[in-house]
Amino acid sequence: MRQFSRVVLRNSAIGVVAQVAIKLLSFAFTVLIVRHLGAESYGQYAGVTAFGALFLFISDLGLSPFVVRRVAQLRDTPDMQAESGALYANVIVLRLLLSLLAGALMVTAAWLTGRPLIMVGAIALNVLIVLMYGVQGTSDAVLAGFERFDISASARVLNQFTFVVCGGIALALGLGYYGLIGATFVGVCLMTYLCWRGVRALGVQPGRVIARLWPGLLRASLPFGVIGFTLGLSYKFDTVLINIYIGDDATGYYNAAYNLVFSAAMISNIINTALYPSLTRQATSDPASLPKIVESTLRYLLVAALPIAVGGGLLAPQVIGLLYGAAYEPSAAVLALIMWVVPLMYLSEFLGYMVLVTGREGRAARSVLVSTSLNVACNLLLVPRFGLAAAAAMTVLTEAVLVGQYVWELRGLLRRVNWLATFLHPLLAALIMGALALLLARHLPFLAVVVVAAPVYLLLLMLLNVIGKNELRFLRGLRTSSEAPSTL
Repeated sequence: MRQFSRVVLRNSAIGVVAQVAIKLLSFAFTVLIVRHLGAESYGQYAGVTAFGALFLFISDLGLSPFVVRRVAQLRDTPDMQAESGALYANVIVLRLLLSLLAGALMVTAAWLTGRPLIMVGAIALNVLIVLMYGVQGTSDAVLAGFERFDISASARVLNQFTFVVCGGIALALGLGYYGLIGATFVGVCLMTYLCWRGVRALGVQPGRVIARLWPGLLRASLPFGVIGFTLGLSYKFDTVLINIYIGDDATGYYNAAYNLVFSAAMISNIINTALYPSLTRQATSDPASLPKIVESTLRYLLVAALPIAVGGGLLAPQVIGLLYGAAYEPSAAVLALIMWVVPLMYLSEFLGYMVLVTGREGRAARSVLVSTSLNVACNLLLVPRFGLAAAAAMTVLTEAVLVGQYVWELRGLLRRVNWLATFLHPLLAALIMGALALLLARHLPFLAVVVVAAPVYLLLLMLLNVIGKNELRFLRGLRTSSEAPSTL
């Protein structure tokens, strides 16, 4: 357990240290984009990326998470290099072909739904980025299978930095969101190159491309593909509907708030990405340790997520006013609702990985399919009539349904979790902090409220025994392990 914790912490800490600074820079740049483009142009830009996300699953079909798990399983076998190389080459070619199909469908769907010609052209330009992701995604999956998150993190940092620099130049030159798409392409190209070099440095050389292996690869990855498709549909279908039925301005307002949710999910994504290959190996070598790992991880994820949801939801007008200005006032009502999806996203990502590492990817796919079907049906029925509030509410409901299904699938494992310390105490601390923040917001600016409320929340966590001596020992062990050379 201690060794597992050190490996995961090393992996996630590398990701956190490498990415937090650049993510903060990127977040600030996203705020600049929203302000600079205005609601209408930003709504078109969000619509372009949403159309891409709806069809992006076709370019992968679950091959990336399958490669992560397969490479993690191959690491201790004598033919690891040869088998990994063969897998690498075949998946790259397969993903490039799938990316061409995805691109054709993206452009066709935009044309059939009557999107403006300027948006159709931008979606067509996005196809180049999808093709690059075919190579980058496969390379990144191999790196994740080897638990080389340092290389992946460095590549992502370069990508984000390049996007900020090139995107800033594009905005200064008045190139609009076409310039941002070009900046994205340059960043993805550099990220792809670094990931490719990283895989070669591990000794994995692309093997022979054998087309008869492709049906087997696609069958094995299909459950992961269903999960990827349904999650992408769940997260972006509402944006497409809003763009079609309500217009570009409403799309801009909605996505200005939605972007804050995905920014808040950064910590969860880094931790869970680091956990997945480690959990895969742990489930095979020491399954008895899983209940303790699950309880600790759930507690830390909720400790991070609950104050974001409570604070962001209660102080939504102040958040929107600070970041985007008075022009985006309609986004505040969306944010007040949609921020409550943050703890659910933290839970669903981790619990979904737990279902996968226990060999039940078919059950995970079914769970995501059920929640997404509910999302699509309710959005089709409610968004044209009730607008942004319906889309935000359905986002929260969909994630809650997904979490509920995962909890049912893992009920045997979760029975051993101390829910008082894991969920109820952090929730109580977050609610008390939220009440204090709401009171202070009447007299203080938003940033001052945060400065006061954050230490109060930490104090409450200690008083309620959510964090204490064990966490301090864990952090000390982490520091020791980071100073010692790793043998993994």
